[in-house]
Amino acid sequence: MNLFSNRIIELIDQLDRDQVLLNNGHVVFSAGDLVKESKALASQLISNGMKIKDRVVIAAEPGVDFVKIMFATMMIGAEVAIIDPEMGRENYKNKLNQFKPSWVFLDSRIHILQRNVILRRVYFWWRKNGLYFPPSTTIRKILTGPKFPMLGRHLHLANFDLSSPKAEIVLQPVMNDPGYLITYTSGTTDEPKGVFHGINGLTNSILQVAELLKSDQPQTLATHLPHFMLIGACAGIEVKLWKSTDSAKQRLEFIVKNNITTLFGPPAEYLMLFKYCKIKNIALPNSLKHVLLGSAPVHKSFLERLIQFLPESTKITCIYGMTENLVACTIDGREKLVYESQGDPLGKPIVNVEFKFGPDHEIFIKSPQLFKRYHHKKSRPEWHATGDLGHLDDNGNLILTGRKKEMIIRRNFNLYPALYEPTIKKIAGVDEAVLIGRYSEELADEEVFLIIESANKMRTENIRKQIEVGEFSIDKEAWPDHILFRKIPRKGRQQKIDRKGLVSDLL
Repeated sequence: MNLFSNRIIELIDQLDRDQVLLNNGHVVFSAGDLVKESKALASQLISNGMKIKDRVVIAAEPGVDFVKIMFATMMIGAEVAIIDPEMGRENYKNKLNQFKPSWVFLDSRIHILQRNVILRRVYFWWRKNGLYFPPSTTIRKILTGPKFPMLGRHLHLANFDLSSPKAEIVLQPVMNDPGYLITYTSGTTDEPKGVFHGINGLTNSILQVAELLKSDQPQTLATHLPHFMLIGACAGIEVKLWKSTDSAKQRLEFIVKNNITTLFGPPAEYLMLFKYCKIKNIALPNSLKHVLLGSAPVHKSFLERLIQFLPESTKITCIYGMTENLVACTIDGREKLVYESQGDPLGKPIVNVEFKFGPDHEIFIKSPQLFKRYHHKKSRPEWHATGDLGHLDDNGNLILTGRKKEMIIRRNFNLYPALYEPTIKKIAGVDEAVLIGRYSEELADEEVFLIIESANKMRTENIRKQIEVGEFSIDKEAWPDHILFRKIPRKGRQQKIDRKGLVSDLL
């Protein structure tokens, strides 16, 4: 049986078969295991009808199975979308409608929710806007996760024999750069934004992050993201998975027990660790040698707090990137803290990344890891418009001075107000609705305010119920921290909403 090879598969195929990719205390998963089991899974998926260019959604729990599915679908030549189900259900449905998948790897617990109306209602009451995949008669399911007796006759990943491929596998190199992975951003007002990455671009990104992780000393990385197994493998380090829902106490115990040396995440992910350390009057463990920060802006006020709890020898790397180009610039966190600039210093561009600037100082980027195109578009320009404003200073550092549009970045989520405001305005009694962000030094993140103008007396709890679990639900990550009722200022002959004026009112 012929399957496709590519640069990512070749990287893993060249590793020592005994090299550990993942060790979570229960499962030790090696490079040899990944290659063998992915080939076996790919051959059986083909036997069940999957073929090149088929569109596949992965809605499975992070872990070993997730990575095996990714590698198997790469070998088949499928196009895979990872869509975060924990968002407004209408928004999730819109993205599925655009992508039009023919297959889904679906967690068995979500499948049970599809089949049981009462259980689903209880679940949504408990989890508000929890994980859910809408049922479909046109999408073939392969279940993952726990096996339950009431699952019916659907295929389950546990039923696949992955001890060895059923037929001899021949990996044939792909000569061009096929599109493989679609990652959806938080969306726009017209079309959902599916960022379509090619294999070569993904490989370049993996190698860039791996290069940042490399060290002369042995390392162990803690994360809840399964694809870091691949990055860790390329960097020659072991990865241990913790749960995204673990408490600060559990994470600190995990770091100590597993001698974790390396962490990677958005700034907001560290806040609970700060609070716990402050309450207990302790520092972060001495085993930590490297902390990487990315996926959201890294402000100096955050770095000041981080350094209070870190050993002096711990290296801090701040990464500037975006969904379309994962790594663009890096800067040492301690250097950034003392760097003088009129704006936010992001560091020097990494190798092969180029910037140019528009008349309004918008940053344009070009690099070998740049995405192929947006899924709903046929192509993209040579230079990608980032929507960020900035310039290169005399030292060659990129300095960020603002955003061209009104996007709010909270944690690692891009919140586009114009996507959600029309939905909120559908609520009876709401005359106008505006979402604005204000940076909080205490949270080291953006606070989101929902400003509502109404001729009626309205209650905050009623608005919150409507947008969290009601008819007009929106992305969980877009839920406002505060809801205020007031007259919304306008400006100009067209009486456009004065967002800056609203922000000034909050200061």
